[in-house]
This record gives sequence, C-alpha cells and structure tokens, in this order.
Amino acid sequence: MVPMSEVRASNKQLTAATVPQVAIFVGATAGIGKAALTELVSAGFPLKAYIIGRDEAAFQPTITELHALNPSANFTFLQGKVSLMAETTHLIDIILRREEHIDLLFLSAGFLPFLGRQETSEGIELSTAVAYYSRLVFIRRLLPLLQAAAKPGNGHFPPRIISVLGTGVETTNLFLDDLTLKQPGHFSVPSYTGHVATMTSASLKRLAEQPENKNIVIMHHHPGLVSTDIFKKSWGARWNESKENKGPAAPANIARSTPEEAGERSLFLMTSAKYGGNGVPVSEGQKGGWTVQGTSSGSLLCVGDQLETLNLGDLLNSLEQSGAADTIWNHTERLIGAYL
Repeated sequence: MVPMSEVRASNKQLTAATVPQVAIFVGATAGIGKAALTELVSAGFPLKAYIIGRDEAAFQPTITELHALNPSANFTFLQGKVSLMAETTHLIDIILRREEHIDLLFLSAGFLPFLGRQETSEGIELSTAVAYYSRLVFIRRLLPLLQAAAKPGNGHFPPRIISVLGTGVETTNLFLDDLTLKQPGHFSVPSYTGHVATMTSASLKRLAEQPENKNIVIMHHHPGLVSTDIFKKSWGARWNESKENKGPAAPANIARSTPEEAGERSLFLMTSAKYGGNGVPVSEGQKGGWTVQGTSSGSLLCVGDQLETLNLGDLLNSLEQSGAADTIWNHTERLIGAYL
C-alpha cells in the first residue's frame, strides 16, 4: 500500500526531467482522466497535451482553466468517438503527423454496461470497444512514438502507457469461443469486467515483453472506487437517483477516493520510480514495484487500487501455457487488424 502522504511527498519532488513533455489523454474530459490531466498541468512544467474527446466546445472552458493553472502548457483537443475504430485511427493519424515522440499515453475512457450488450455501427460491443479495442489501437499505433522517446540518451522523460481499468479481476474462466460475449447468457457486467480485464492484461503483457518495448513502462491500473459520475454516465438516459446504489458491490477494503485524490495518485503513477525504476526516487522504507514476472522492468506492471503491484504472473502465464493468451491476441487481431 502507498499512502496519500507518500503520493503527495513524491509529487512535490517533480522536476522537468520527471514529467512527460508530450502526453496523450484518452478519456480526460471527465472523471479520473480529467483529474489526472489537471494534476499534471498543475505541476507547472512545460507540457504539450493532446486531449481526445467527443465535444471540443463543451471542454473549452476547462482548457481555459488549465491554461490559467499553467501558461507554459499547450493543449490540442482532438474530437472524435473512440468507440469507433475508424475514428480512433483518424485521431491517431493526426498525432502521427505532428509528433516525433510522445512520453505518456494515459487511457481512462470507459463506462459500465448497465444497459446490456450494445453494438457500434462497426459491429463491436460498445463498452468493450471503448475500454479495450480502441485502447489497443491507440497503444499499438503509437508505440513507434513511445519507442522514439525511450531511446537512450535522448533526454526525454522515460515513456509510460497507463491503462486505467480493472486489473485484479483477471480470470481463467473465459468464453474463449465467444470473447465478444454475443452468445445468449454470456453478457453481464461481471462477465464483461472479467473478460476485459483479462484481455487487457494478457495483451499488454505481450507488448511489454517485446524487446523493442523494454524501455517503455506499461501499466494496467485499478483505481479503486472513485466518486465520479461513471454510474450516471453508464445508465445514460435511464439514470435516476434510485439507481445510485445499484452498481456492482465493491469489496469492503477497496480504496475509496475523490477525483482530486485519484488525480494525485495518477500523477504518482506517471512519475514515480516505483514503477519501472525511473522517475522520482522512492522514499526511504518504500520498495520498488514488481512486474507480473517478478522483475523490476521488462514486463507488465499491474497496479492495484492501493497502488501496490499485483502478483498475477501465475494466472497470466497459465493463460499463455493453455493457449488462451494466443486466442485473445488472435481474436483482437481479427477485430482491429484493419485499423492498425
């Protein structure tokens, strides 16, 4: 467990060398993503941030506020729906044309499918399109820019990919012949969360262990219970106050935080040497985190709601040994391959 006192102490030690210079935020128009962006901007260092969202006009007042917090920060809003792979590809193309490297890819868009299984115009289940498939398109297409930032001696912030989702609920109990959960009786909120968390960790582990990505810190993070509007967003037009407490039951010991605290915790994930060995040094008495392979680097970091690194190596390795990880990878390739 990393207490908030430790998080804040680390964040106060930030320097220009320990914050990203070019960052991409997918899902920063609300909730955890917005709080993370605000906290990073508030550190006061020069920054170029791309913000991916659906409504630029609605977010413009926030950009004005962020400029006031940090006049040295530069913001570019890219409008589009990340639920659609074609639009996701278009947004990435803009970044690829403009940038030679990026230092941070922070992915937090998503919602809970309380309204049941819905499909996009591309035939992909909506909540999974946002939480998994489009994130993999962002990650895989932007890897060359992250690799460019990771080259030794370039003086850039050590690059990181942070996918804020639901690590810790990975499972071997998967519908491997129906990963889109389309067959009758397969789709539910618990089934969705288990499948998406597992597919995310299995795919990110494979990417993190590729030699060309060895200097990129790749994380799958469970933020705990954050007091955002995600339940309201997830119910959409069917929301009313009677549904306030009708979400899935949370464990009694789960970390609970305000959006502002989640922003502070996110900045810690972005910058602390606890994750990957580079960044703000860990304080005396604190230990560095371990990847799922029990190493300090070279594989995926699964970071739980207490900011601890999770030991999921046995589970993820069993998915590889059984062939399930290959099934997940090949399935993902079939769905998003045309957009890579």
